[in-house]
Amino acid sequence: SLGETSVASIGVANQYFFLFNMALSGIVGGSGVFISQFYGKNDRINIKKTTSFTTLLSVGLSAIFVLLATLFPTNIINIFSKDPEVIKLCREYFSIIVFCYPLIAISTVFSMGSRSVRNPKLGMICSSIALVVNIILNYCLIFGNLGLPALGVKGAALATVLAQALATAFSLFFILSHRSIVKFERKYFIPNLKVSTSIISVGFSAFARNGASSLFALITNATLRSYGGTVSLTAFGTVNRIISFFFLPIMGINQGLQPIASYNYGAKQPDRIKQVVKLALIYTTIIGAIGSIVGILFPSTVINLFTKDKSLISEATFVLRLQLLFFWTIGLQMVASTFYQSLGKPIPSLFLSILRQFIILIPLILILPRYTSLGLNGVWYSFPISDFTAFVISALILWRAWHHLNKKSDDN
Repeated sequence: SLGETSVASIGVANQYFFLFNMALSGIVGGSGVFISQFYGKNDRINIKKTTSFTTLLSVGLSAIFVLLATLFPTNIINIFSKDPEVIKLCREYFSIIVFCYPLIAISTVFSMGSRSVRNPKLGMICSSIALVVNIILNYCLIFGNLGLPALGVKGAALATVLAQALATAFSLFFILSHRSIVKFERKYFIPNLKVSTSIISVGFSAFARNGASSLFALITNATLRSYGGTVSLTAFGTVNRIISFFFLPIMGINQGLQPIASYNYGAKQPDRIKQVVKLALIYTTIIGAIGSIVGILFPSTVINLFTKDKSLISEATFVLRLQLLFFWTIGLQMVASTFYQSLGKPIPSLFLSILRQFIILIPLILILPRYTSLGLNGVWYSFPISDFTAFVISALILWRAWHHLNKKSDDN
């Protein structure tokens, strides 16, 4: 084991990476929509232009993050931790891991582009290369196995950089080959304000969603610390791990929905868009309903898999039941946001992305515990209230868009 301090230092460094990943998602998410639409129109030139310019923006963004980390490492680390030992180890890890960012930018553009032209296997291969090689190199470089020196946290950082370099090499090899539809060309590496604004405006919903999640986590943890203490914080963390088992497949379905809907929007096939949205709604709602059933009927059974502490089980059981009560509504909320993003409609997509957490949930968490007699329970009751309210609003907005698609179908 690396030890608690070493693990904490890696966690602190990864907070900076999370900020980078949020910004990158705003660029890559928007370009994926346009690539899918151009693919639907069989417009290979604009696919090249979008891929090239997205690569330029992404690598440029990563260069800014590397430069800031190189010039002001201590200032950045101090934002996330004040522990001297954590700061020391974090600087060792940080000084190496930041050079992974340009590699991640290139491979992310490749994975997005492959998914956008309906070839997700290539992106999966790229991610798998990085994951498998990282695990092997971590085993060798952290602990000094197979005759290599034990480098500790530096080994962990070096393993990640080398694994990502290999995955990026695979990305570049395929992009530059004749088999790839997604290509970049030097003549298209031209800054273009109109194109960059379009890409970022559409992708901003993904950025805003991540930003809202970060703000939500900070506010919720602070509120729980004030009103409930360690048990409430631990219960919240345990419940979130359980919910992720149901949430991740829903998120995966939405990632699959985006390129298909964008492609058919570009190909002017509204009936196919309706079909794929229907399927996404059915499957995400089924997964959400399973989560709700588990949370309502078997909460203590599930919590017992994670802890045997009676006070924690009691608190987490109550929290899990409330958080999963309307979990069956989450699928529609995410599909509605992804649907608008797929059509290149930034305003409704942004609104739907931040509706539940930022517009409804965060204000409830700030208001109910402080200004009602609910106290800590005000935090927990905020979740089902925000879920159902966001569901009703999202359903109305999606119904309006659906009606518009029906008109397009009739016109065709």
